Amino acid sequence: MTKAPSHGCRHTPLLALTSKGDDVVSLDPTSLDLEPIMAREVIESVFVDHLAETAIRAAGLISHRWALAVPERPTEPIKFETARQARVWLDTKTGVLLDCADHAQAMGEHLTVCRIAESLEAHLRGGGDFQTRVRLLRSGVRSARCAADTVWEARLRNLLGLVLAESGELQAANTELVAALDLAETDGDDRGRASSLRCRGIVAQRDRRDEDALALFDRARSYMGSWAGRKETAALDLSTGRSLVNLGRFDHALEALDGAMGVLSDPDGAGGVDEVEVAAVRSERGRALIAKRRTDEARVELELALEGFAAHEKITRMARVRELLAGLGQLVGETDWRRHLVEAARLHEEAGDDGAAERARRHL
Repeated sequence: MTKAPSHGCRHTPLLALTSKGDDVVSLDPTSLDLEPIMAREVIESVFVDHLAETAIRAAGLISHRWALAVPERPTEPIKFETARQARVWLDTKTGVLLDCADHAQAMGEHLTVCRIAESLEAHLRGGGDFQTRVRLLRSGVRSARCAADTVWEARLRNLLGLVLAESGELQAANTELVAALDLAETDGDDRGRASSLRCRGIVAQRDRRDEDALALFDRARSYMGSWAGRKETAALDLSTGRSLVNLGRFDHALEALDGAMGVLSDPDGAGGVDEVEVAAVRSERGRALIAKRRTDEARVELELALEGFAAHEKITRMARVRELLAGLGQLVGETDWRRHLVEAARLHEEAGDDGAAERARRHL
């Protein structure tokens, strides 16, 4: 830990928090009339901790990223039987969890803010709503600084950089990712270095600098030692494959993507099948196969990718696959290929990305 708390950190007594219409968590601290006030603050803290721990488990189940926010205190959070149940819970509790993060920050519970920010962003990822996600992650960064926790600060800056890049703010994204890498370098944190370098590579992809992206992915790989599991390596293979497709190196891309698919689709692997990442691999395979004119195979991959993203309500990714299906349809002479662009524009609008929606319409 290398940073002292900033002067912006504060501890405010009691902030109202409600959870109306919540049939899972019935505790409502604001309805209690407790004396002394400290007892009420304790109840509120338990309430927020309970929701935060439950959110962590829900996000871990739907994202297969169990190492992101491992609960640090024993609690009795809700146990989810399926990823769908976890997603529904997070959907209904998003507003309450945002309130919980604000409340925890005002009360000086800064690590709780970090944990809520990371787990809730994992749920919101791929669904647009950039403003909410940026606000949430900036709040997490502030709390990490207040807690003088440079590991959490780097992790949240990496996530913030990716959201900014997704919304087209590439310069701001790079600023966050360079800051995250500096923190990891200072801490001697190989996991942090690898994560920041991979994120910088993803931003380079969005900036159409794919040779730079590949160099960054290679640097990231050099820091992936014994701590890295098969899924971390597969995620890097997916990113590498995407840049190789962009550069026209389709055979090498398919090799990288096939390796990623073997790991991410393994039901016996850590966390089971990662359906969203499998859909991402299929999307990139579809792009490569279109370029190689293996159109029947490409259609199968893209339709399966669309199905996988739809099952997890990843709206932005669904829109991009629709654009690829439009291109494929045009290539093979389909008469109704424009319907995919119409749907892509609608999905981009739903995600709040008006620029992408307009781009899709221009191709009509």
